[in-house]
Amino acid sequence: MKIRKFIPLILIMTLIIFTSTLVQATGTDDIKADITEKTDGTSVTLDDEENAHSDDEIYSGDLYVFFSEDNSNVTSYDMDKLVDGNVFIFGKDVKISGEINGSLFVFASNLTIEEDSYIACHTFAAAENITMSGYTSDMYAACENFDMPESGIVYRDLKLVANKANLLGDIGRNLDLSSEKISVYQDQDTNLHVGGNFSYTSPQEIEHINDIEVNGKTNYTPIVKTEQKASNIALDYLYGIIESVVFTLVVYALIIFLAPKFVEKSKEYMSTRALLSAAIGLAFTVLIPIIAIILLFTVVGTPLIFLLMLVYIPVLMISNVIVAISVNEFIVSKVQSLNVIWKKILMMIPVSAVIYLLKQIPVAGIWISAIVFLVGVGIFVLYQFDKRKKVVEEE
Repeated sequence: MKIRKFIPLILIMTLIIFTSTLVQATGTDDIKADITEKTDGTSVTLDDEENAHSDDEIYSGDLYVFFSEDNSNVTSYDMDKLVDGNVFIFGKDVKISGEINGSLFVFASNLTIEEDSYIACHTFAAAENITMSGYTSDMYAACENFDMPESGIVYRDLKLVANKANLLGDIGRNLDLSSEKISVYQDQDTNLHVGGNFSYTSPQEIEHINDIEVNGKTNYTPIVKTEQKASNIALDYLYGIIESVVFTLVVYALIIFLAPKFVEKSKEYMSTRALLSAAIGLAFTVLIPIIAIILLFTVVGTPLIFLLMLVYIPVLMISNVIVAISVNEFIVSKVQSLNVIWKKILMMIPVSAVIYLLKQIPVAGIWISAIVFLVGVGIFVLYQFDKRKKVVEEE
């Protein structure tokens, strides 16, 4: 296998850089000292004697809890400890009833933060349903339904995205909210209090917005639902076709220059071996990540993984172009008058445009996209290991 055949793939490869954030746990002493009053003027106290824990009951360091839905023995988890660190939970039904001296990270179906719970730093939560009855310093949440009764306290900022939000507790500083349905008032004694600014996005203004206490500014941004015009849809398709054609032509030109034998032979894989190409494409797409994971546990794993990705990622990126080339070569083989380089390049324009439009068909487009992707990957793999190509190259 010649190295130069991989040059067009390397030229097209996109490097993705992942960044990570270091989270450090902090103690609760400073924060407890700062909690002196709620936004409605009533005092907030934390009974140190009631919340005191012995050394045996304190979990030092970060706590990680992961469980799956199909594990019938562990479908719910109650975090009732005093954790001197951060807490990471991934599961179905999660309850927080203890104290966390750091931050809480939760991904669950249902999350309940109980009234006596205490989270010293941030709460990051994604769930279908969230009930926030306890205390946290800051909260960032995304969910379907969010319920915050009057016992709920977010000492500083709450940033929330939800379909339905019921907020009757206390926000010490700013509230940023995006929701379809928002409720902030039950009666004169039970309603939302915001110590800073209240910014919200919703289809309509909140009922009883003037009956709640907001110490800062209230900013409302309406959600305007507009129907997309037929002309705009047509322009979107046109831009998509142009983008697809330009990308295809650029890659096609590179492959013609660097791997002309592949272009000539590609029609065979489309005409008689398309089903085999799809099967091999599926195997290649699935097996390479598995091999990469296995290599992580070997001494020489990292360099080999890099080399695998150097081929794997570009092949996935240009699979559609490979299919377009194969279809184009098949058509040219049937119409001899088109077997001229500049005519073949021109033919790529309608071929790539048709493939793009087929992929946009509702419902069927998903299957067409998958088939095109797998066949393209399979054609590349088949060519690399096809013994018959050696005979052609030697001639």
